[in-house]
Amino acid sequence: MKLNDDKCHLLVSGHKFESVWAKVGSSIIWESKEQKLLGVNIDNQLKFDSYIFSMCKNAGKKLSALARLSFYLNQDQRKTLMTTFIESQFNYSPLTWMFHGR
Repeated sequence: MKLNDDKCHLLVSGHKFESVWAKVGSSIIWESKEQKLLGVNIDNQLKFDSYIFSMCKNAGKKLSALARLSFYLNQDQRKTLMTTFIESQFNYSPLTWMFHGR
């Protein structure tokens, strides 16, 4: 099997003063500052700031759409849409699964 170096990424966490690289076969893989792994953005400091920012941004877009539609919906329909679109954004994300042990 041949290594696909376009799909290989290197994340090194901790304090360091220079970029790190790894040589696998004839390919050189340079360290990445941030990568998306299993749907979650992780940076080399093992923080999830960019992932949480993108989740909140998506939830904000859905809330804005819900606000535009709210004039045409009753209270129960609004609550159903909010539960479906916004709460599911946070309840079923891979990050919450990691912390809740699902």
